[in-house]
Parts: sequence; structure tokens; C-alpha cells
Amino acid sequence: MPYTQVANLDFADIKSALIEYMRANTDFTDYDFQGSVLSNLLDVLAYNTYYTAFNANMVVNELFLDSATLRDNVVALAKQIGYRPRSTTAPRARVNFELTYSGNLNPPPKTILMRKGTGFVTNFDSNLYQYVIIDDQEAPLTGGVATFDNLDIYEGTLVTNYYTVNTALQSQRFLISNAGADISTLRVKVYQAQGNTTYETYESAENILSLSKTSKVFYVEEIEDQQYEIFFGDGVYGKKLENGNYVEISYLITSAGATNGASTFTYAGIVTDKATGNTLTYDTAVTLVEASNGGADAESIASIKTSAVKAFSAQDRAVTAGDYESIVRKLYPAISDIITFGGEEDDPPEFGKVKVAIKPQNATSLSQVTKLDLEKKLRKYTVASITPQIIDPSILYVELTSRIGYDTAKTTLTTAEIQTKATTAVQEYIDSSQTEKFNGKFRHSKFAAVIDGSDASITSNLTEVTLRKDFYPTLNSSFYYELCFVNEFKDSCDDPVMKSTGFIVSEYPAFTVYLEDDTNGKIDLYRLNPLTSEKIYVKKGVGDINYKKGEIKLYDLTVIQGSFSDNKIEVRVEPASRDVNAVREVYLDVDLSNSNFGAYPE
Repeated sequence: MPYTQVANLDFADIKSALIEYMRANTDFTDYDFQGSVLSNLLDVLAYNTYYTAFNANMVVNELFLDSATLRDNVVALAKQIGYRPRSTTAPRARVNFELTYSGNLNPPPKTILMRKGTGFVTNFDSNLYQYVIIDDQEAPLTGGVATFDNLDIYEGTLVTNYYTVNTALQSQRFLISNAGADISTLRVKVYQAQGNTTYETYESAENILSLSKTSKVFYVEEIEDQQYEIFFGDGVYGKKLENGNYVEISYLITSAGATNGASTFTYAGIVTDKATGNTLTYDTAVTLVEASNGGADAESIASIKTSAVKAFSAQDRAVTAGDYESIVRKLYPAISDIITFGGEEDDPPEFGKVKVAIKPQNATSLSQVTKLDLEKKLRKYTVASITPQIIDPSILYVELTSRIGYDTAKTTLTTAEIQTKATTAVQEYIDSSQTEKFNGKFRHSKFAAVIDGSDASITSNLTEVTLRKDFYPTLNSSFYYELCFVNEFKDSCDDPVMKSTGFIVSEYPAFTVYLEDDTNGKIDLYRLNPLTSEKIYVKKGVGDINYKKGEIKLYDLTVIQGSFSDNKIEVRVEPASRDVNAVREVYLDVDLSNSNFGAYPE
């Protein structure tokens, strides 16, 4: 009997192949395969083949990082190349905490102790959240006051698990089974036995290169169902636990990025006398150093697939720009987008540096404290004399003014509903496209087509593009400002192409003044006549505008009040092209909240 190869997974094709296979046998030459009992048997065979082939295809897909779809399999494959997906990350805030002892002990306590897990509360988005310290903190009481400077507090609840090592149990595991656990907050202490007061602190091992048999380290890996398991040394790579050792494992359970941006904290914990352990009465004052930031969800499957390969190529050393990106994402997970480039690519060039621009989630830039912390952590990965520098992204806003024409005979929607549909369609396109990012590209024709396609009644749209940059002046100080739009400006001989929101300068404190160009490369300062709204120029040549390079330079401005409550000043320009590009540290952001969509019946 000849062999018929089954090469198609479709049920009907499989059945046809089986019929052809049987017809090749002379015993079944004239057999009616469609109207006989054998047809039912062929259905069973075809279904069995179909299911087996489908199952084999799915199983094989799960064997490769690129095609795997189940998280447990993706994590296991990433583990094979030395990559551990990041866990949920708790947001961190930094405060100065001053405690005034209000008790009457004589003598008063010498040292104030705050136990880990105690902490602060914040009301954010109408919800109450807890921020805690993850290590014990102590400070001397001097003059009745104890001061804790630059205290790091984390959102979440501190959980502590205890295990007694039993080497007779081959199945003993040290598990972290709580959802939302932040692995970066893991603290592991090992006591010789339960009841002992002295302990050894174990640290997380990132690699095994510098380990010995006495290294006090532990390893942590993600296991099934997004749980984590802790492993200890085997006596070769790390100290091996002994029978009867008592292990204390503490970590945070957090709500991830829900409180990024929280800035008001109230102390709601207890403090004790370090010497006696007695609880003390006190008054407190909390001063914000850095608002809460850095909270992020556990790494997604798509991110694991991308980051695992990059981390493997980086091998825990920063040489290429891609290495820096991979390492920074590991150090600071709450990143919306990141770009790295050599200092020689900057304008002007700075040799020997690697520039890293980070756009965090839910914020425009990182705080100075976070940037310095990241630079410090990056230095241990750098090679030779390269200096990493974390810089702020330069946000370039694109504002749209669209006049939308529609045919009333083709719709029952109101003007407002047409405008809403157009705005929604544009927002959906932004979310699905690669527009808002470093190296982003705004293509006018694409957005115009999205507006036209948002409703069948829309016949046309005339959409204009304006570029905006915001800057925060140094108040009450004469300062130089440079705004780089990296896109050519419209060079008009008749009308100004640059304008600003109003602000107040020290030379004219009684007036709100504005900036505009004079069409000849200079920037002037003017105010408005309160009766006629005519422009009155108060100072000429306060800056230069380079239409070709897309640069604005402001000289010797002493701003005493900005345009808004945060003293921000907005500067808008008309671009030469309605297509906009972002390069290097420029981050493109289509600002629909400041855009205008107007619908008009035709």
C-alpha cells in the first residue's frame, strides 16, 4: 500500500488524505467512503490526527522564546539565558522626618528606633495608602529632637515569613506566594536556631563570578503562577544552610504604580526607645524631599521576550547604547520610554559620555535624586573611562487645530458628537502607533486620514500643526534659556511665528509680558494695552530665533512669576513642515488636551 503524506492541518484535507490512502488499496477501490460506516471511522481518525497535530504545534511553539505564549514557559526560557523578569515594583518616596519627644521620662531616651514595617499614610486619588520603611532606622535624640534625613519610604505592606531548615525534607521550599510582591525589597536573615537573637544577613546574588563557599547570598527566581522561590547556596557558590537554621524572609506587597506622584505624607507608626523597647510619645514633622515614583507592574510577556535577549547580549556590562538601555530598565522599571546615545552625537559633542534620556511613567522627567542614584548604580557596569549621564527628556508637544467638514445628509450625529468621534479616533491612533516616543515621527497625512475615517459623514478636514515647548524659569535670577525644537520653523516675512504665554519680569513687575519674534531673527518682549489690546513693545532683542535649526535663545531674563501656578511658561511656534520628527533626547507628545477639533456642516 503506498504512503500518503499528511501535510495539512485542516480536518477536511486530513480526511481526504486518509481516503486517498485507503483507495490505493485494491480491496477498497470501489468502496463508498461517504455513505458507509467507514466514513465515521475516518472522521474519528481525522479528528485524532487533527488534535494531535494541533497539540504538537502548540507544544513546539512553547519551546522557543519568540513563539511561547504562556508566562510560565516564557519565564522558564528566559531563565535559561540568565534573565529574571522584574517583579511588581513599589513606588518610593523620600522625606525628611523630624520627631520631637513629648514624654516625661527622666533621663530621656538616647536613641530613637523605628522598626521596619512602620510608616506613613497618604491620601492619593481619594484613597488611603500606606508607606513603610523596609529596614530598621535609628537616630540620636538631641535636645529632645531626633532627625531622620533622606528617609526612603515604600508603598505597601511588609510581610514576614519564617522557616526552620529541615535538611531531611527534600521537598522543602522557600516560597513567596503573595501576588504583588516586590522582590527588590527582599530582606533575608538567617539565625543559627529559632530563639537566637543574633543573625546573618544574606544578600541577593546577581551573578556567581565573585562567590565562594562562605558567601552569604541567596537566589530568587520566578516560578509558576507568578510566585517566587528563594534558593540558598550549595557550599560551592554560596554558604549552605544547616539543619535547624531559622530563616526570616521579609518583603513588600504593593499596589505598583497606583500612587506614583504622591507627595503628602503623615506619620502613623510607633517609635521606641532603643535601649528599653518602650513605646514613646512624640510630635512629628514630615518634609518632602522627593515625590513618590518608580512604581510599576510586573514585567509583561512581551517585555520579557525583548529584554531577555538584550540582557543576555549585555552580560551585565555596559558597552553599547543597547547595553545601557537594558541595564537601566532593570534598575528602574517604571519607564515609559528610554533612549541612549553617545556624547559624540550630541550638539555640541561631549566625548567620553553616554547620555541616557528617560521618560518615566506618569511624569515628564525623573527627580534629581533619582537621576544621581541611577548614575551611581550604572557606574559598576561601565567599562574604561565612559561616564554615564542621566538627562531629562526634552518634551516636544504637537498641538492640532482641525476644521472638520461633514455632510449633514449622511449622519444624525450632532456637531459635538462628530468632534468627539474625531478626537477619539486620533487618540486611538496615537495609542497604537509609534508617534509618542523618543525618535517619534508625526506624519500629518496619517492623522488627516484618521480624522476623515472617523465617521462616514466627514468630507474633509483642514488640520494645522503647532509645536510647543514648556520651560520652568529660575525665579528672581537673571538667567539664559535655550529651547531646541529640532524642527525647522516657518520663516515668515509678515507675521511672527513664535509666541509665549504671559509672565512677569523684574523690570516691569506691574505688567504681564509676552514673547514673540520680529521675523528677522530677534525676539521681543511686549505687553498688551488693557483698553485696546494693542501690543506695546517694552524691550527689543531679548533673544534670538534660528528658523533653520529650530532654536530659541533667551538672554538676561529675570522672571519673577511664570504663566501658571507652577510658574511654567509655554512657547509655541509654527513649523516649516507639518511633519514633525524627534531626535536624541527629544520626546514627541501629541497634546490633544490643548488641541482644537471643530466640526462644521457643509
